Amino acid sequence: MIFNILVWWTLGLTVAIVLALAGFLVPVAYFLARTAGHLTKLVGGLKAVRDNAAPLAGYLTNLGGGLTVLRDELRSVDNRLGDAAEILGR
Repeated sequence: MIFNILVWWTLGLTVAIVLALAGFLVPVAYFLARTAGHLTKLVGGLKAVRDNAAPLAGYLTNLGGGLTVLRDELRSVDNRLGDAAEILGR
């Protein structure tokens, strides 16, 4: 008699634990599936950014070279203006 009661209690508790775990794991699986969809879209967007930004490397190299030349010219002008200010300030 006591054995039957213990068996039924054990089975009842086992079912309750399984249902509780399922109640927690089903939403987790649902949100993981949604997250996978969002990550797939994110990967597609990042690949598009990579493909669109690839040609910029050459342009930025050329721009950097041009800005270096401009900097050198502006320094030269600054030195000449400094010399002119020194001459005019006498």
